[in-house]
Amino acid sequence: MKKNKQTIAFKLPIGGFQKQSLIDYPGNVSAIIFTQGCNFRCVYCHNPELVLQEQIKNAKRFNTEKTLNWINNNQKLLDAVVITGGEPTLHDSLPAFINRINQLGLKIKLDTNGTNPKLLKQLIRNKQLDYIAMDVKAPLELLKYREIVGENFNSTLMAKVIESIDILKSEGIEYEFRTTLDSLLVISDIENIIDSISGNYYLQLIHKDKDLQIDQNHFTVAVLKKIASKPLKNITIYIRE
Repeated sequence: MKKNKQTIAFKLPIGGFQKQSLIDYPGNVSAIIFTQGCNFRCVYCHNPELVLQEQIKNAKRFNTEKTLNWINNNQKLLDAVVITGGEPTLHDSLPAFINRINQLGLKIKLDTNGTNPKLLKQLIRNKQLDYIAMDVKAPLELLKYREIVGENFNSTLMAKVIESIDILKSEGIEYEFRTTLDSLLVISDIENIIDSISGNYYLQLIHKDKDLQIDQNHFTVAVLKKIASKPLKNITIYIRE
């Protein structure tokens, strides 16, 4: 492929690439791009090799062009591409990268922590995204959020998270909210989050063994199912084990 300004523009830092997944984009076969870098330091972080600078330095980085070429050559095997992280919206090269996938006719799902509402709105209004999954880490209170995502979280970032929630609720794109059930959270926290969102809401267990009763602050499978079964206006709750 001939190099040009567009090719140079989207040097997205890719720290992981999964060629096929049946579960990451509901109803679609997807490839998954994992970007490096994150502005959160979540206490339960599942991908520290994509987040912590000392680990990123020693981690493999996937060539952007080769990754796109693989997607291009195998697009008939895919319905979509999922872009996750880390936090993808940290990177100015993201829109140009997504545009290349848009040109292939594949759907795009973006996973985000909601700290870049300006870019989210741009991508939505330019019709570059088909689905957004946004993590809501805690009730929308500065100190509680900071407990989960790290001491660098501030009121400016809190306002951006709230703005991103409002964007998803109002812009007409397909979306989901999700919360990972860390032991710092309690049932009342989940109820407060529910009051702030709408649409599909996924409660994610940290433990992956379905036979385990989760050993964190009351979050047993039975209790979660009771929460999920409550009739709520404009929201449907799911348990993602």
